[in-house]
Amino acid sequence: MNDKIINMDKQPSGNTTSSEGFPEGDSMDRFVRVFEASARRWELIVYPAMLAFVVLAAYGFFLIYTLSKDINTLAKGMDPNMGEHLSHISESVIYLSENVRTMTRRVYHMSESVETMADRMIALEHLEPMLNNMHGMNLSMESMNQNMRLMTITGDAIRYEMGDMSNSMKPMGRMNSIMPW
Repeated sequence: MNDKIINMDKQPSGNTTSSEGFPEGDSMDRFVRVFEASARRWELIVYPAMLAFVVLAAYGFFLIYTLSKDINTLAKGMDPNMGEHLSHISESVIYLSENVRTMTRRVYHMSESVETMADRMIALEHLEPMLNNMHGMNLSMESMNQNMRLMTITGDAIRYEMGDMSNSMKPMGRMNSIMPW
């Protein structure tokens, strides 16, 4: 195979094959021509792509510049002293984050307390017989309250009657009620 390539290189340059269109024996010349043809094809793609990229980059820069200019105008229109106020806002955000951190800790402690309460409530479920006895005691206390109420009413009636009897036993009690002065 190498002999064939060497023989092809030694052949006179005037002979060309009909299938390739290049002279036989001059492989470097063929390589350069094929490379130039390929480069021309790539030039047709790469140069317009580079030009489009440059145009798009310039347009992107213009858009970013216009956007930053509009935001600057908007910020100045909203508050001309925004720089000073931003420091106050940042301090307030720091204070707010500390308060949220404190609230988080307190909520965590509250959740622990609720879990403890839940555990204790489970322990109270075993006290049902005691609760039934307490219900009976409550009914007895209600009955005692009604009896005390009746005793109070009776005591008031006795007091009224005793007062009436005391007024009637005075020597001039009846006469004082009849006399106009």
